[in-house]
Amino acid sequence: MEPSQVKLKKQPQKYLAKVDSITYKKLRKALDGLENWEGDIIRLKDSEFYRLKIPQYRIIFTHQYDDEINIIWVEEINTRTNINYGRYSQ
Repeated sequence: MEPSQVKLKKQPQKYLAKVDSITYKKLRKALDGLENWEGDIIRLKDSEFYRLKIPQYRIIFTHQYDDEINIIWVEEINTRTNINYGRYSQ
């Protein structure tokens, strides 16, 4: 799969702005890997959304093709205990 362009919605931007530098680097590395669909990624059941699992955190995203470019829209970043998967099921 060709590299994708990762774009953050409002919640992920705010979340990254408030975390400490070690957590920021960890999440940023995961987002950089997401451009090439690297990591523990699964599609959420009965949904257009995907989940990227990294230790202690979850990243919820979807993707779309726009003029032959795959755009990954990051919907939410949160700790594994605070993520609400119900929001993303149909």
